[in-house]
Amino acid sequence: MKVLHMISGGDKGGAKTSVFALLLALHEEIDITVACFTEGVFYQEVLELPVKSVLFKQKFRNDLSIIGKLSRYVRQNGFDIIHAHGARANFISMMLKPFVFVPVITTVHSDYKLDFTDKFYKRFFYTGLNSVALRRLDYYIGVSEEFRKMLINRGFDESRVFSVYNSLDFKKEISFCAKDEFLRRLGVDADGKTLIGIIGRFDFVKGHDVFLRAAAKISKSRDDFLFLMAGEGPEEANLKKLAETLGISKNVIFCGFVNDIFSFINAIDINVCASRSESFPFMLLEGTLLKKPTVSTAVGGIPELIIDGETGLLVRDGDFDALAERIMFYAENAETSALHGENLYLHSKANFSKESLQKKSLEIYETVLRKEKAANRVFDIMLTGYYGSANSGDDAILDTIIQSLRREREGLSILALSKTPPETMRDYGVFSIYRLNFFRVWKFMKRTRLIVYGGGSLMQDITSTRSLVYYTFLVHLAKYAGMRVMLYGNGIGPIVNPRNEKKVRRALDKCDYISLRDPESLEYVKKIGVKNPNVAVSIDPVFSVEPESVATPDVCKGRCFAVSLRPWQHNEPAFVEKIAEAINHAAEKYALTPLLIPMQPKDVVILKETARRLDCAHEILTKVYDYKTIMAIVARAEFAMCMRLHALIYAAGAGVPIIGLVYDPKVANFITYMNEETAVDTSDLDLPALKSMIDRIMRDPASAKEKIARERERLKKLSGRDAKIAIELLSR
Repeated sequence: MKVLHMISGGDKGGAKTSVFALLLALHEEIDITVACFTEGVFYQEVLELPVKSVLFKQKFRNDLSIIGKLSRYVRQNGFDIIHAHGARANFISMMLKPFVFVPVITTVHSDYKLDFTDKFYKRFFYTGLNSVALRRLDYYIGVSEEFRKMLINRGFDESRVFSVYNSLDFKKEISFCAKDEFLRRLGVDADGKTLIGIIGRFDFVKGHDVFLRAAAKISKSRDDFLFLMAGEGPEEANLKKLAETLGISKNVIFCGFVNDIFSFINAIDINVCASRSESFPFMLLEGTLLKKPTVSTAVGGIPELIIDGETGLLVRDGDFDALAERIMFYAENAETSALHGENLYLHSKANFSKESLQKKSLEIYETVLRKEKAANRVFDIMLTGYYGSANSGDDAILDTIIQSLRREREGLSILALSKTPPETMRDYGVFSIYRLNFFRVWKFMKRTRLIVYGGGSLMQDITSTRSLVYYTFLVHLAKYAGMRVMLYGNGIGPIVNPRNEKKVRRALDKCDYISLRDPESLEYVKKIGVKNPNVAVSIDPVFSVEPESVATPDVCKGRCFAVSLRPWQHNEPAFVEKIAEAINHAAEKYALTPLLIPMQPKDVVILKETARRLDCAHEILTKVYDYKTIMAIVARAEFAMCMRLHALIYAAGAGVPIIGLVYDPKVANFITYMNEETAVDTSDLDLPALKSMIDRIMRDPASAKEKIARERERLKKLSGRDAKIAIELLSR
């Protein structure tokens, strides 16, 4: 799984710590990359993490010139998910979505309606933009159950909203300086003082004013308390003025932004959160590591961490009287204070660990991908070939590849390009689109990681240059979309036009892996100058199929042999007469019944023409059956005499001796690959040689079958390799 996390790059404090914790938890299990848009604190520190990072630097906050570069980066790296953090990343994700078709998850770290409260124009503009962007993203993670409920109550689709609590790595050793040293750095004399601390940016939503009013109430009766405020922000001047107004300036220490937050937590005696709104604040989690007694407002997901009277003390937001009272309780009850601090540590470790964050986050990613696949919005593999044309061989290739891939990895989401998508979806259980609808093909390429050229001779111009142009163009389009490209048991050639050799060479050199179905195709690839090193000889995918016990037509009850013919413009003029004579020879001499089998509807015409010239009893199929039925029929034959390559493959796969009627080099190549010499050319058919081949097989049928079975076992060892390689390509 590949996930791109996007964040502005200038984040610090709790937001930075929260995302860092997530990245460190996830990088152990999946492939993650972090994209930032400014060279701020977050970006500088993420460079030191053991995760990949990339900078798409914006000239200003709403600079959209990066969208093109970012969309190409997403496609070329094959990300499965985009995970956004924060308002800027949400806006960029919204703008990116039309170009990448990758599901976008956003983590809602805070109440987005309260994120920009310091200035009116920010509240009006940025809050509005973020609200619009959120509605256009796909999935949402609240960092507490309360935030999940908040999103649902605001109209977000409940099935698309999850919750994951911020977590800590309790196994990681933390470092901090001694209390005296830290206070000395701040210039604070704390002898005999109780130190009350609060951490967070100085913003109205964080309730620092409530904290100061509680401090003022305590200071009326006690002068041995110091109130330390770690942070910075737009409300700092107002808060200092409030401290003066309340007459507690000498008791309040504004510490500024604190980098070594654990030194701050170690120095204080009581940790406080006075926020008006929170998700699941990281500064409280960090306090648990040092077992600090904690008083907090009961907002957001905080009650999941601070259980009142057990792991800490809770007050209503805004209630500074209760806040002062609870702080005083801890200061005056050291035993209870220590017990609650210990309980808080144990509760946090059990429920908010790095392991729980990792497990829950991965579950959400997997759920999202399942939902996207179920809705046909994202796919693992796109299959292309001569599918949906009622061709038994190509349909067999499609079905075989689908089954082989799914044996390697369950739950694969597969899309097939087809001439007749409804039939392909019905027959093979995969989503399908029309192969020549380039707008839809491009649209789905951006949602798919790997395109597989599934069998056949796709890179050839003997039948049509249009076909060659189509398949070479798809390679370039797929690579531009960021896909991996694999040829899966393909034949190459013949290529008649020299210009087309260049097209094929350029396309093949862009492929990530090329599996060829015979050694002659490998030689041809070398001949036309292909430099791609990732080329290997395999076998046609259908060769791995075992004949099944399926219901078949009532034919071939006795001893028979199979015949497969096709119309071909280069067949010699007397081709039908010569084939009919060879069939009569086999039928009469060996008491066999010829069975004429069409592999495509157009084959029926030439088979009927041949049948009219037969003097022997014969049987003919007048419809094209599915490949499993044809294979089961052919498996009963004494031998098979075929023009169609896949009729020969069906026979060889079933251990039936074969004779190739060569109209295309691929037929001769297969016969050679099977270590046989039983092939005749249809453009100049040598009838005596053909009869001699029949005789050689029938003189010792058992020996002929034993030989074909031996060669079948040799080649079958190659047949499972391609599916494994395809799955490996998915993982790159």
